[in-house]
Amino acid sequence: MEHLRDGVLSPQDARAWPREWLASLEALGIVEAAGFANEIVLDGGDHECFAPNLGFEKHPHDPNRLICVHRCMNGCGRVILEPRDFEQWRFSLLGLAEAVRCAIGASGRVVEDAPGRIVLIGTASVAGQVGDVFLGFGLARPDAAGVAASATRLVASDGPALLSVGVKPGDIWSVGKRPMTAVLAEHARLGTEGLDLDLAKVFPASGLVEVKPDAWITVTAAAKLLLADVSGIDLNKAKARVSKAAGEGRFRTNGKDGRDRRIDRDSFSTWRLAQREKDLAAYD
Repeated sequence: MEHLRDGVLSPQDARAWPREWLASLEALGIVEAAGFANEIVLDGGDHECFAPNLGFEKHPHDPNRLICVHRCMNGCGRVILEPRDFEQWRFSLLGLAEAVRCAIGASGRVVEDAPGRIVLIGTASVAGQVGDVFLGFGLARPDAAGVAASATRLVASDGPALLSVGVKPGDIWSVGKRPMTAVLAEHARLGTEGLDLDLAKVFPASGLVEVKPDAWITVTAAAKLLLADVSGIDLNKAKARVSKAAGEGRFRTNGKDGRDRRIDRDSFSTWRLAQREKDLAAYD
C-alpha cells in the first residue's frame, strides 16, 4: 500500500491481486471502491498499451453486458474491455486501523491523530504493559518527521507502540519520544474472518530493554497528558480537573497536597484514557 499514488489502487495494481483478496479487503473497510480509472495499461507483451476509458455501451449480441472497445495501433488490435477492467480502489488508513483494532482486541475507538498518516488504534497489552497502539502510513517520506511531531496523541502517549503499514520508519522521532515500532506487513495476514495479528509476537515482553518513565509525575505533567486527550480546555483547567480527580481518589497519589503532590503514572493513565473515551463520545 505504501507505494500507492494518492492512496489509489489502480486497475494495474489490482490485477496483481486475487479478486477474492480485494473482496475481503473491501468487506473489512481497508479499501473502498473509487470509481473507474480514466485509462488503464494493457500488457501488450513487448510493449505497454494505454487504453482510455471512452465510456461503456451495450454489447451488440448481449444487452446485459457493458463493454468498452479499444483499438490499439501498436499491435494489440481490437480489445474488448468491461467495467471491471477499469475498477479502482482507495486505501483507507482508518479502515485498516479498525481491522487491526479488532485483530488485537484493543479497547477504545480508532482516532485519527495526523490526518491520513497516523491513527490511534486503541489501548492493548504491549510487551507486557498496557499502552497505546498507533498505526502509521508513509513514515519513510521526507515529511515524516513533521508528521510525527504533529501527532499530539502519539507525542503525549506513555511508551506507545507504532505499527507502520509497509515500511520501516526513518529516524523521525524527537528525543525521548521514540515509540516501539514494527512493520505491520511483516506480521499481519489476511484470514478468513479478518486480519490475523498476534501483538505479543510483534512486541514480545522478553528480550526487551525497556526504559520506563518515572512512576510518579507532577500535577502539571499529568495535566499536559490530559490536554492531548480532552478538547476544549487549557492547561489551568486541565490541572484543576486532575487535582479534583486526585482528591476524589480516581487514581493513586503520594497522599500529599499542593506542590508536593505526585501522581502514579499507571493509574492516572487508566483514568486519562477513560476521559478520552468520554470526550470522543460527546462528539458522536
